Amino acid sequence: MKKLEIILSQAIDEDFSRLCEVREVGQHFTKSVGVMGKGNTIPKMADDTWPQENVHYMMIVDDDEVESIRQIVEYLRTQFPDEGIAGFVTDCEPL
Repeated sequence: MKKLEIILSQAIDEDFSRLCEVREVGQHFTKSVGVMGKGNTIPKMADDTWPQENVHYMMIVDDDEVESIRQIVEYLRTQFPDEGIAGFVTDCEPL
């Protein structure tokens, strides 16, 4: 099992969700909205200067789902290079 953490611009959240649904991956997740941060694109601080926000997904997936989700992240990076999307994978085991 793997834990995925994906942080993306709220502007592309619907695209991410739709692509996961189409590929039938990442169907079980925890989603936090209104996440602020600064990465490699414009800051997302939910204020007057930087009004955008991020979304954070945490997913526990089978190993075979990771590559499909990685492809979704890469696709979104190419389609929306100014929006920002980051992903991280770690091994995990249930308690």
